This record gives sequence, C-alpha cells and structure tokens, in this order.
Amino acid sequence: MLPTPEVGEWSAAEPIKEDKLAALDVVPLCIKIVSYAQPPKHIWANRTYLQLTGQTLEAFRAQDASAPSDSCSKVFAARYQHCQVEKKKLMEPADFSADDKPRERDNGVENMCVPVSLQYRTGEVEEGVMITKWPAEVKRNLEGSNKYMKKLLECSPYPLCLFNFNGHLITCNPAAVAVFGNTIWLQSDIFGMSERERCGLDPDQLKNHSASFTIERTERCTAYEAMMEALVEDGSSYQTDLMIRRRGGSGAEEFWYCRVFAQRHKDPITGEPLIMISHQDVTELRKVEGELGRMEMSANTKHDLMKHDSDVAGSLMVLLGEDWNFADDKSSGGEGVVSTDGKSETLTPRSMESTVSADSVNMGQRPAQLHGLRACLDKADEWEFNVFDLEKESDGLPLQVLCWHLFMKHNLIEEFQLDQIKLINFLRTIENGHQDNPYHNATHVADVMQSMHCLLIKGGIGKFVGKLEKFAGLFSAIVHDFEHRGFNNDFLIKTVDEWAINSNDKSPNESHHLSAAFRILRQPECDFMHRMNPEMKSKFRKMVIDMVMATDMGEHMAIVSKLKTEIQKRIENPDDEIGDDPPESLRILVMQGAIKVADIGHLYAELSVHIEWSERLEEEMWRQGDVEKERNMKVSFLMDRQKPGVTKSQPGFIDFVVRPLFETWVSCFPESNVLLDRINQNYAVWQTKEKH
Repeated sequence: MLPTPEVGEWSAAEPIKEDKLAALDVVPLCIKIVSYAQPPKHIWANRTYLQLTGQTLEAFRAQDASAPSDSCSKVFAARYQHCQVEKKKLMEPADFSADDKPRERDNGVENMCVPVSLQYRTGEVEEGVMITKWPAEVKRNLEGSNKYMKKLLECSPYPLCLFNFNGHLITCNPAAVAVFGNTIWLQSDIFGMSERERCGLDPDQLKNHSASFTIERTERCTAYEAMMEALVEDGSSYQTDLMIRRRGGSGAEEFWYCRVFAQRHKDPITGEPLIMISHQDVTELRKVEGELGRMEMSANTKHDLMKHDSDVAGSLMVLLGEDWNFADDKSSGGEGVVSTDGKSETLTPRSMESTVSADSVNMGQRPAQLHGLRACLDKADEWEFNVFDLEKESDGLPLQVLCWHLFMKHNLIEEFQLDQIKLINFLRTIENGHQDNPYHNATHVADVMQSMHCLLIKGGIGKFVGKLEKFAGLFSAIVHDFEHRGFNNDFLIKTVDEWAINSNDKSPNESHHLSAAFRILRQPECDFMHRMNPEMKSKFRKMVIDMVMATDMGEHMAIVSKLKTEIQKRIENPDDEIGDDPPESLRILVMQGAIKVADIGHLYAELSVHIEWSERLEEEMWRQGDVEKERNMKVSFLMDRQKPGVTKSQPGFIDFVVRPLFETWVSCFPESNVLLDRINQNYAVWQTKEKH
C-alpha cells in the first residue's frame, strides 16, 4: 500500500516560455515535465535529470510515457487529477517513484508535482505537470546543514524563533521556550498581535467584514509593516524595541521590553522566505538609560528646573514602557522618598509640583497605568483619538508625552539632530506656560497636535510636503496657543492690551504665542535646534509664523479662498499638474490649511468628546463676557451667561464657518473625506437638540 500524498493549493502562474527552460538546467535537482492527459507524453527534462538517467532530451521525449503497471496507473491518474485538472500541488513520498528507472528511484527522495503551462516559440501552449525530485546527495548536504543550524539554535542563549512570512511560528529554540513558556501568542505571531490586529494588515480579509468593522492601529502593527518593508531580500534585517507579553513564573501574563532583531532567510528545500527572530530582554537596560538621561538632565538644567525633573523623566520612562521605580530608593534618605508623619511616600511625576497627592497613585498600580498610557498612544494614528483619556493616563502631562511620542514616530530627533535634553526642557516649559483655561489649555494643544499628525500620515497632504514642513507643522501645533489667557483678539484690541500694543493690533493672540515661544526656544537650556544650520532655521521659523498666524479666525475666509484658487482649481484642472515638487508657497498654504483643520478638530471627534470641547469653549467665552460686564463693556456675541451660548448655535457655526473650510479641504484632499462625514454626523445631533 502506497503512502498518502499531500495535496496543497497552488496559485496559477504565467506560462513558462520554451526559451526560459534553460535556466532550470543549472538547478541541482531532477526536474521533468510530463502531460498525463491521454495519451500521456514526456515534454521536457533538465540536465540533472538526463545525466542521472543516462539519456538525451530527444530520447526522453521519445520514451513511452504510459504507466508500466497498475500501481503506476493510480499514481499517474492522481497527478493528472490534482495537477492538470484541479491545478493543485501534490507532494509524493519516494515510494511513488514507481514510474522511474531503478537508478533514478534509488537516488530520489521526494516528488513535488505542480501544474505548469509551457509556451512554445510558435505560441502554442501545452499543459503538463512539473515533477521535481531531490537527489540523495542534495538531501545529505541539506541534512548536514540543517543539523548545523539546529545546533546553533539550541546553543544560543537568546530566544530565537523561525517564522514564515505569514507571521506564524515554525520552530523555536530551547531559550525561547524557557522565556515564553506556553504563551499563546508566540505560537501564532511575531509581535504578539491579536487575530483582529493581524486581520487589519490584510486588505483581502477586511473585505469579508462589514463596513462597521474597525481595526485599532497599534505600535505592533506599525512595527510589523516596517519590518516587512525592510526584509526585501535575503540577508536583510530589521530591529525594533517593543513591549511584548509573556507568561511569568507564577503563570500570570506580564509585559517586558524586548529588542526584536529580524533577519530574512530562505527555506533550503522550498525556497520560501523565512524570518529568523531574536528576542532580547532590554527592560533593565531601558531603566539604566532612563536613569542616565535623568541624571544628565539634572546636570544640565538650572536649579529652578532641577526640582521638577521627575515629571519629564517619568513621562519619558512611560514612553519607553517603564515604570517610575527608579525614583524609589528603599534605603533611608533615598532620592524620591519623602517622609510625612513617619510614613514614607514615593514621589510621582506630578506630586513634586503638588498638583497630585503623593499617595494618589500607588506604585503597585504603575504597570496598569503604563499599559493604559501605551494603549492611548497606540491610538494616536486614528481620527477617533480621545485626548481626555491621554490627559488622565499621562498624569496630567498630555502635551509632553504626546509630543515626544510623535517626534519619535516621525523620526524628527534623528532627522534634524535635535538635542533631546533641551527638547524635554522646551516641552516642559511650553506645557507649564499654558494657563488653566476651560478650552485654550495644554490638553487642547495636544489634541491639535494629534490631529495635525493624522493629517500628515493619512489626510492626503503627505505627498505635498517634505520633512521640514512636517516638523514645522507639529511644532506650530505645540506653540499655537502658548500662554493664551482666554480672551479673543477683539477683546485685547478693545482694551488696548499689552499684547495688542506689541502687535499693532494685528492678531494679538497669535503674535504673542509666536514671540513668547521663540523667546523660550532662544534660551540656552531650551534651544533643542542648536545643531540646525542657520538657513534651515530661518526657513523653519518663517513656516511656523505663517502657520500660527493662519489660526486667527480673522484670516479664516482668506485661507479658504486661497485653498480654492491655489489648490482646488488646479487639482480639478487636468491640464494644470502640480507635480511631485510643488513650490514653497503652495506647501506653506497646505500646512496653513492643515493647522486650521486641526485647530477645530474636535468638530469631527466622537460625539462625547466634541460635546465636551463645545461646553468648555462656551464656559471660556462666558468668562470673557463676565469680564466685559465688570468693565462696563458691551458683552460680545454668545458670551453672555444669561443668553444662549455656543452650544445653542453650533448648526449655524458649522454651516457658515466650518463647512466651507472642510468642503474645500476634502475637494483638495479626498483622503480626508471621513472628517466631513463625521462633522455631518455631529451636525445632525446639534440640529436635533436645536429643534427640542
């Protein structure tokens, strides 16, 4: 009784041209092409096969291809049915070689049968089966090589795993088993992605789901796609650091910081690409790096900043996936521990500023908090981002945490050789400089920056702007409301405020945001761009000024008009090609439009977030109205607490201010169409409220 052959799916390929067959002559495998349709026919064989069987190609073709026995008839019938009819691959053990001569059979190891179409020079196409045999000598060499590789795997102190390009585990060494144990994800995925995450990487799988089916964008998905782009050829490699889960000694699932090194190899038998993964635990290394960074920061910062260094250090440790235990010295007199009534308490990032009590966050809860923060940052690439969740999970430091995360994501620190310590000082100073307004505060700025980030990566503007514009766009979002006091430009001008005097009544708020931020940047301890050349710095400054000044609502219709004439009409005109390298003026206009869209991004947020921001804006406007009443001024429109406010006039605001901007924007950048859809959804809710 013959062993059962293995049948597999096979993708139809283009016909093999006759003049390309010579390439198979150099392959050290026995290959022949046979048609098993009646009458059976030998079509072609490569040089290795002919030498092994001691015959010429002409003799092979003239040879009778009929089955010499009943057992061979069954083999031939199976090959015909599976390969030529069903177009499937067929793997046969050596026992199936009954149709071959003894010399050939003794040297054969396994048959791989695949359907093939051969196109002759005349254009005629003939269907057949390509049968590949593994000679015994080749098998011995492969087995020797495999044993050697197996020994290397077994002796390695690092967890090593071998995956196919579908992301599924093939095998792993004892070190990997010892580290991961029976962790389920290791058996199915490289970076610990869930099946839902992996589904999001495959557009074909998404087609099988409803339109409401969404996939959360995670750091693991991003790393996986970056790895696949890097592993384009044999020997290419990729490295990244990720938070990965594993099963701890107690059986509970835990997270560790892992350095993943991937290298592309080739399966010596099938030729299919493989991925060798090495996992290295760098959790302790990260803690040391974070501590060194904190020490360096303290050594280079003035005394008035040194006492607050824990807030930023803690934020950065969070971003690195660590806790803040580095500040907890169990020994007496240890840094980071204070004594109150004989009780020791650990300082948290915010406790040193007395905004959160030291006992409000238990150190034992840090892993859970870090996991929550990481989950927030994983959603930073999505339109549905909830900045209030980030505010909570970042311990009240949403701007610093998100800025660092996005600067790393866009590779700005490396690209522009930014000074990391001075960048931290700058971000902290900017966040602390935002007043506790209901609306214009650091959380709003973080929200605008996240919206700008999304517009850059998936809003359609990436093809129009370069790295410097992206850097300037994110920086502009950071400083666009710096030191905002909660009053609009009209109020500042009417009251002859110092800001209005300094700006000659031209956009007092925006002018101050810019000048104050650039003064901070000029301070030696905050000048994180000191390595940039003067020409690039000057260009960067001009871009930032143009963008922040565009956030003045007094410039709203002018910007919308320019978007229509300079971009929309040119895009709609097939004879007016903008090209891959648009002029600088056009790039700046795109970024001006982007920051205006981002500045009112809450309009396309999920409903609860949008309503929260609307109510905050209403309260801030009422506070200005209160001041106007105290000064016996005429109370500005929508700013009287005794009359309907912003939340009662949203449909009109959307119709006359928001919709013209977004309709023009979507016409220019169709990738942003989802924003207009979401605005319309929120608009419908406001209309319903207005009717009732």
